[in-house]
Amino acid sequence: MKKRVLAKWLAVVGMALLFGGSDMTSAVALAAEETAPTEIFGNLEEIEISEEEIDAYFENSVFLGDSIMLGFRNYTRKQASDSFLKQIQFLAAGSYSASNSLWEVTTESVHPLYQGKKLQAWNSIEKIAPDKVFICLGLNDLNISGLQGSLDNYKELIRRIQEKSPEVEIHIISMTYTLAGASSGKLNNDTIREYNLMLLDAAIENGWGYIDVANALADDNGDLAEAYCSDGFVHQTAAAYDVWTVVLREYARADLRVETAFADALEAMEMATAKEVIAQQAVPFRNSVVEAVFKGSI
Repeated sequence: MKKRVLAKWLAVVGMALLFGGSDMTSAVALAAEETAPTEIFGNLEEIEISEEEIDAYFENSVFLGDSIMLGFRNYTRKQASDSFLKQIQFLAAGSYSASNSLWEVTTESVHPLYQGKKLQAWNSIEKIAPDKVFICLGLNDLNISGLQGSLDNYKELIRRIQEKSPEVEIHIISMTYTLAGASSGKLNNDTIREYNLMLLDAAIENGWGYIDVANALADDNGDLAEAYCSDGFVHQTAAAYDVWTVVLREYARADLRVETAFADALEAMEMATAKEVIAQQAVPFRNSVVEAVFKGSI
């Protein structure tokens, strides 16, 4: 995996993108500035990234997930032939989860197909050899494994992927919400919010990317917006996947800006100096995010 001295900042790029115009705007902006100080990296928003560069960002990527991801795969098949979405390789299956991703492959298992054959995700990814893997799981985990068990299985899945493909970048896509009043046991929006914060913490700790699709699809009450729900529960409409597409492109733009700024910074200073300065930067936004989530601000 390529070195990311800015891993902590990159892990929350996806969240920062979504707070424009909200009460969280200043807090997230401050966090970004403190974690990627402008005296080293300049004003990231001034770095121009072309639409062609964003297209290329997804050229060699795998999107791994459950029926929510399966819906996104089906959506991409209906897009124009020149869409960047046509470049994505999907490994998705209904009822797939971080938990059963670790099971042995059998005739009854729900492992995603690769070239018509069920394989463990890490074996499929090794064969595909992508630059990036985007993972969206949780729908089928919480009621079975609970919060910590689900996270542990998620981490183990990623560990096995990286064991087989140590150079691949990992990007986590947040678990999305249910329609208001459509919860099922632990699969409810308060628990989903808590789980997404746990995923965010794991991303920060491990240097994975984190993309907050959940709040982009939420209504004012923090539930999946009715216009984005296809089944009265959790599955999503084409309009929802339109939003996914916008969020993914803006995430790519932000990530590319950071990569560009980092490369430029390394030309101007010794790597050791950059590491020393950045290592001292805190991640002060986390408590603000937690407070906002549980107050229902986001």
